[in-house]
Amino acid sequence: MAIDIRTITSKNWQHKHNTIGDVVIDKDDVKQCIRTIATTQKGSVPFASEFGCDLISGIGENPQETIANLKIIYLKEIPKQEPRCEIIDITGTFDDNGRVQMEIYYKLKNSDSAEKVEIYV
Repeated sequence: MAIDIRTITSKNWQHKHNTIGDVVIDKDDVKQCIRTIATTQKGSVPFASEFGCDLISGIGENPQETIANLKIIYLKEIPKQEPRCEIIDITGTFDDNGRVQMEIYYKLKNSDSAEKVEIYV
């Protein structure tokens, strides 16, 4: 459902991915930002060459190295690009189709409750 952006009172909002006219606000905005940072190849966004993560360098031949590499990359890049959150933990597994599933646990800087973002790389 489309929203009139003139009615949004929060300064933290953005368009909701895969929708027309919907927005995410506050903690949902942070969650979407983390997901976007974690799944965007660094250098792929015109005029924002430092946005995202160097995912290609994180993927290795050994599955356990891949997960460890991605954890290091995410721990470096997410807090730098999304300062409203603090990373608590990052875990990873391989699904039955060989895709890497990463779970990023974080909390908002002004909150004690943990949140989670699940992504596939």
